[in-house]
Amino acid sequence: MKSKFLTLSDNEIDRTKQSLAKIINFCKNKIEVINNTNINDFASNSNEYIKKYKNLFIISNKESELLDLKINLKDLSSLIDNIDFQIKFENCRITFADSWLEDKTKIKQNLYFSNCDFTAIELKNICFENFEISGYKYRNERKKSIIFNACEFKELYLNNSTFSENIKFLEKTKIECLYVELNKFSKYFFIQDCVIGNINLWKNDFTKRCYFVDSKFGYERDENNKTKLNFSNANFKDNAYFNNSKFYNYADFHECEFEKIACFYGVTFDKAPNFSQVIFKGNLNVINTNLNFTFDDLKTQIEEEQENFNKDKNEQNKKSLNKFANDFRDSFRVFKNALIKENNLLEASNFHKYELYCKEIELKQNQSKKDEYVENVIDTEKNMWRVRELVDFLLLGFYRKLCDHHTDVFKVFNNLILLVALYVLFSSSFIWVHSDKLKDTRVILTVYEFFDGFHSYVDRGVVIFLLLGCMFTLYKLKAYESKNNILNKQEINFIYIINDFWNFIKSLFLAVFIPCIFYVILGQIFTPIFNLDKYSLFVNILFVSLYICVVYTKSLFFGRYVVLILSYMYFFVILIEQPSVIHPLIGKITNEPDKNFNYPSLMTLYILYTILIALVIFSLQKTARKNSIVPS
Repeated sequence: MKSKFLTLSDNEIDRTKQSLAKIINFCKNKIEVINNTNINDFASNSNEYIKKYKNLFIISNKESELLDLKINLKDLSSLIDNIDFQIKFENCRITFADSWLEDKTKIKQNLYFSNCDFTAIELKNICFENFEISGYKYRNERKKSIIFNACEFKELYLNNSTFSENIKFLEKTKIECLYVELNKFSKYFFIQDCVIGNINLWKNDFTKRCYFVDSKFGYERDENNKTKLNFSNANFKDNAYFNNSKFYNYADFHECEFEKIACFYGVTFDKAPNFSQVIFKGNLNVINTNLNFTFDDLKTQIEEEQENFNKDKNEQNKKSLNKFANDFRDSFRVFKNALIKENNLLEASNFHKYELYCKEIELKQNQSKKDEYVENVIDTEKNMWRVRELVDFLLLGFYRKLCDHHTDVFKVFNNLILLVALYVLFSSSFIWVHSDKLKDTRVILTVYEFFDGFHSYVDRGVVIFLLLGCMFTLYKLKAYESKNNILNKQEINFIYIINDFWNFIKSLFLAVFIPCIFYVILGQIFTPIFNLDKYSLFVNILFVSLYICVVYTKSLFFGRYVVLILSYMYFFVILIEQPSVIHPLIGKITNEPDKNFNYPSLMTLYILYTILIALVIFSLQKTARKNSIVPS
């Protein structure tokens, strides 16, 4: 009787039994076929279960002793092309014949081995659809290794078994899905020069050394983000080597335990790995490890992992973005602490940087939560803590843009030159306007009259900027700016230039909008009380906001390259012509009196500039030393 598990006709079943019995030298009548008595009723509606047991032929041994069977893989590959079926062996001792071939040979049937032993597994150039070993029984002391050489598997399962021989995957063996779960490996586990699409290494005990070297894991292009590289909860009791391997997708090592050496020399992670709650008892080697991602890449990956995790979860079991960011942060912290323990502070600094990336993402997500209604002192303290977190978030963002958390000397030096050039530009303009010599000329008198008449336009301009800024802020609160898919990092095209210029304009707009707020709040409200010069206040705040916004800009071409080139040119001109202008203290050292200290507004500019340059120089020397960036 046909069902969703058995779709073959009686004639097809009989032909298959006859051909199979001939190949394995087994009685045709003892070959069973899947029926209602073989089916697990609880799993019978699962698509995966149906796929695994559909048209399944079972060679089962009911005796206590293992049944010896010889399988000729070359003959099996030519077995009945037009019938789709699977084969399961139970309680047998398997010998493979014609298993070491020079040409690729494809086995179209899925092969399952339950509670079986093997006289030898040495396969070369054999291509399987599905190959599964579960409940493996090791009863052959002469067998030294299980070897898959240049083989191909669509799916390979090694589950709930104890392997007392070496297992080797060699010479460009290709596996689309490798599932190795709940096993104990008493000898070496060796993967070299292989290509593995998906891997699940969950909860395995590796007694001897493990090698996952010179191999590629995942897919370079995975648009649906479905690839899984799961090494979690594995226990490596001896050395584990991942040398020169490449992980294209998210690799999950959480809760692994490395009791001896864990070597990731020359490993490339295209996406941030998860080493949350990993224990490194021995030495950790991450020399030449390439963490090939940026802050934006890390943020995108955390969002993708959260989306994938919550896809089929109910509301109660869903995990928030800040918790995912915290897991990634813990992952980098584990690496950092292990490297600090080995006194490898240089490598630890990079993981500390990624740890701060995650902290920034976590704090940003915390800010999106609604404030709690204040009913008592505790609620007030909670909301005040949110303010502190906002300050921490802004500082982390600023230091990331300023010096990449003290890891990019060139970046912080560029920002130092930018600050000096911006200060010289502001101070020179101020001195030029207030110069006593120029005031004697009719031209400058005309300029002063012009500026005096321009005050009303400044007020109107401030109002316009405030209105536009409020509109822009409301727009940003309603929806985040869509991600720019036009940007091609390899080609600078016209559309990219336009988009980059627009980002630069937005940064300049924000730089003017901030002093406008201070102009209105402090200038208009407190001027009658404290006799403030509101225009001087506007200019000084503009200096600070302009520097911060240019440092923080998303514009790469105009905001960084063009501005930095102009800054370097201006800096070298000033350095040659009048170096004392770079900072007032230089003038004092060279005994060049600075008469401009008489202007209170310029003194305010000096103070703001001194604070900023002290901050930048401190970051520069800390970045240059690098050893001091990781707290002891």
